[in-house]
Amino acid sequence: MMLSDNTASVLVDLVENKLAVMQVGDRNDLREMITLQRCLTELKGMDSVGSGVLKGLTEIDIPRRGRGRKVSSIMGEN
Repeated sequence: MMLSDNTASVLVDLVENKLAVMQVGDRNDLREMITLQRCLTELKGMDSVGSGVLKGLTEIDIPRRGRGRKVSSIMGEN
């Protein structure tokens, strides 16, 4: 699906605004932040692995079940 330049710029603004006000409090918030950063990278037309923006975020494995580590320790690894 192709997006016009105007539509893509509006979506980039919306994602950037959400990321700017987002506060990471648990694993679900961190997962959402990573997803939004990947989305932003795709919208800007960059290569997510080669750009270096998400280099550390692509290897993050955030478990969905069980007792997990603290979010601060997961974020500290990046």
